[in-house]
Amino acid sequence: MILRDTPPSSPQMEDEIDEDEMVYIGDADEVLEVFENDDEDSENEEGKDSPVKDEAVCVFSKHEGSVFCGSLNKDGTLAATGGEDDKAFVWEVDSGQIVLECMGHSDSVTFVEFSQDSTYLATGDMGGLIKVWKMSNKLLVWEYSIGDMTWMRWHSVANVLFGGAASGEIYMWKIPSGECKIFQSYGQRVEQAVLMPDGKRIAVGYDDGYLRLFDLKSGTLSTTIAPDFGHTSTVTALDADNNLLISGAMDGKTIFSTSGSGKIIGVLQELKDANIATEVESSTNVEAHDTAKPMGNWVETIAFCKNSEYQVAATGTVNGQIFIWDTSKQVLRHAIDQDSGISKLVWCQNTSIFYTSGLDGVIRSFDAKLGKQLGSLMGHSADILDLCISRDGTKILSTSDDSTARIFKIIVPSSR
Repeated sequence: MILRDTPPSSPQMEDEIDEDEMVYIGDADEVLEVFENDDEDSENEEGKDSPVKDEAVCVFSKHEGSVFCGSLNKDGTLAATGGEDDKAFVWEVDSGQIVLECMGHSDSVTFVEFSQDSTYLATGDMGGLIKVWKMSNKLLVWEYSIGDMTWMRWHSVANVLFGGAASGEIYMWKIPSGECKIFQSYGQRVEQAVLMPDGKRIAVGYDDGYLRLFDLKSGTLSTTIAPDFGHTSTVTALDADNNLLISGAMDGKTIFSTSGSGKIIGVLQELKDANIATEVESSTNVEAHDTAKPMGNWVETIAFCKNSEYQVAATGTVNGQIFIWDTSKQVLRHAIDQDSGISKLVWCQNTSIFYTSGLDGVIRSFDAKLGKQLGSLMGHSADILDLCISRDGTKILSTSDDSTARIFKIIVPSSR
C-alpha cells in the first residue's frame, strides 16, 4: 500500500467543529486503548469454537501427545492404550484408574493388544521393541526387539504373537517361552497382515503390492498374488473370511481374491479412475455413485461382516467414502459419503451395524442393510486414530490426536 499525506480539511469543516466534541492529545491513548480492547473482545468472540458435546462415559487423559492405539480385554473391563509419549497404560473403563503403567519403551507406542483370553498384554513401539505383560500379576514376562516394526497381532485362539518388520521379516513367537520362528523376507516392508479364520495361515500385504500367504506350521510360502494381476502399490488394508481375501491399496484398487489358489475373483473398484469397475446392483435402489474422488483417494480400512448369513464387506477411504460390497456377487450394495476421512471401520458383533472413526473426531454408526447412518458419538476434538468395540458390543474405545482415549456406551442392536 502507498501512503500519502492527508489532504487539509476544508474551511467549512473547521467552522463546524464543536470544541466540546474534540479529543485532546492527553486523552488519545485512553481512547485508542478502549477501541483496541473492543476489537480484541470481538475477535475473541468470533474465534471461539462451540464446545464439543462429550458423550463419553469415561475420558482417559494421562497420555501426553497423540494416543495411537487401544485394546479392550475379554470382558470389556480394562482398556490398554499406547501413545506418542513412549508410554502404554492399562486402566479401568469405568473409572479411568490406572492399573498398570507399562514402563521401558523409548519410542512411540503404536501397538497394544490383549491376547484372545486376556492372559497377556503385548505392547510394541516404533523402534521395534515388543513387551509382553502377564495380567494376573502385572509383571513383564517377555520382550524382544525386531527393529522398525510395522504391525503386531495375536493369534485368534493361542498365545502366539506375530510381528512384521520394515525389513520384510515376519516373526512368530510362543508366549511366554519366546520360542521364535522367522518367515522369509522378500526385501519389501510388510504393511498389513491378517490371520486366516482356520488359524493355520497368515496373509500379508507388502509395500510393493504383493499379497502372500504363509503356512504357520511349516513356515513356508503357500500362495502369492503378484502385482501383475493385483495391486501395484502399497497395501493399506486387508481382511479375510473363510478362504476369501479383500484388500485395498494406494493404487486405488479394491480386490477380492481367494487365499487357496491366489486367484483374483474381481477388481471391485479403482478409485483413481473415472468410473467404478463394477455396476451397482439395481435392486438395491442405490443411485449411481461416482467413486472417483480427487487423486490420492484409497481404501484405508476394510472389514468383512461377522454375520455368516449376511455376506458383505465394508470399505472406508481416506476421503470419507464408505462402500458396502456383496461378497457373493462382487457388486456394490451401497455407497455412503461421510463428512471426513475414515481411519478405521469395525463391525458390531454379528449384526449389520458398523462404526467408523473419523478424522473430524466423530464416531459414526451405520446400518449396512439400509445403507444409511444411524447416529454419531461426540467427544474428541481431533482425529480419531483407533477404534475398538468390546466383545459384548456395549462399549467403544477410541484413541485420538487430542491426547485422550474415550469410552462410549452403545445400545446393543438386535441381530439384523
